[in-house]
Amino acid sequence: MSDIFPKTFSPIKLGNIELKNRIIMAPLTRQSSDDDGTPTDEMTAYYARRARGGVSMIITEGTYTEDKFGCVAYLNQPGCANEKHISAWKKIVDAVHENGSKIILQLMHGGRVSDPRCLYENESPVSASSTKSNGSVLYSDTDEEMYNRGLKPPWPQVNFPKAKEASKEEIKLIANGFAESSERAMKAGFDGVEIHAANGYLYYQFIDPKQNLRTDEYGGSAENNARAVIEAVNLVRQAIGDKKLISVRLSQDGVDDFEGQWPDGVKYAQELGKSFSNSKVDCLHWSSFDWKDNKDVSSNTPMSKIIRESSGLPMIVNGGISDGHDCEEILTSDSGDICAVGRPLFAHPDWPHIIRSGEKYNWIEFDRKYVIKPTYDYSYGYPLDLKKSNWNPDLMIRKQK
Repeated sequence: MSDIFPKTFSPIKLGNIELKNRIIMAPLTRQSSDDDGTPTDEMTAYYARRARGGVSMIITEGTYTEDKFGCVAYLNQPGCANEKHISAWKKIVDAVHENGSKIILQLMHGGRVSDPRCLYENESPVSASSTKSNGSVLYSDTDEEMYNRGLKPPWPQVNFPKAKEASKEEIKLIANGFAESSERAMKAGFDGVEIHAANGYLYYQFIDPKQNLRTDEYGGSAENNARAVIEAVNLVRQAIGDKKLISVRLSQDGVDDFEGQWPDGVKYAQELGKSFSNSKVDCLHWSSFDWKDNKDVSSNTPMSKIIRESSGLPMIVNGGISDGHDCEEILTSDSGDICAVGRPLFAHPDWPHIIRSGEKYNWIEFDRKYVIKPTYDYSYGYPLDLKKSNWNPDLMIRKQK
């Protein structure tokens, strides 16, 4: 155990998985797969580099389960929907394992915030209820992103169409899609999966009382709102067995509602936690911009701690973690059991090693350019824009004035 941040660098067992420390890599959207959702060699290099940096586990970027029901959320999103995807993910999984880290695949469905360019002709997105997001597609449509990705203008803002309410049959079929994709993930060698029920996507749309307007068994209370994702969890467990990890990611805010909060705040969080207590999930994952801010004026207790206590499940905490002191505070305050680090790992893949050294470090402020062009490990792959030098082999040639 390390003398510096001793809790952070202590081992933990999560489900049936042994983790060497409490630092894991949070799921980070990059949009760097091939057009058909196949993971690339660039992604292999990216994930291998962060595994080499000392995290105990990686949660991949959100991955679509199947190319139907409006599941694909954004352009160049990776998928785990076919044999080609499995083969590409296996290369990534093997590279991560070789560098001493576990890795689980985050599975997601875009719901009402699926990029309309990813929908088929005359296809409507599905959601918990027939609602329309007032937001727009993130990242892809900004001038800075266009410049960083080498895209040419014009690049207009892309808004979301109105979603239709998912039928009960569609809810079951989507959950089956998660289970089938989980089986494919196991073929690729993943240590488990995470079901994305946060940040604005489909299962978040069921859990959020402001978006879920249903009056059947899938709406009207925290227990009912969580039913769709718990049904998916239980089907995934049947598909992958008891030895593999299942996590569920939760949040109050979303990609189209950065200030989002639950109307009943802490009370709703407690009821939601209880709903997961008897499910087949191994742990929960709290996502926020600031893990300390529960957005409820009646309480100062972090939501991660509230849900951890009400569910009785281990808690992964993400949001506002910049250095080792943040991790240690989360763990020693019983607000969580594991810290999911996101943005710092884009620019600093050795973040765990750096904080463990105890040396002061001049952290680079987060910039979206590191999402598009992060630090790679060239032993596993090369960035697509790696400089090609045109060197002359004639050793007698000298520079000319």
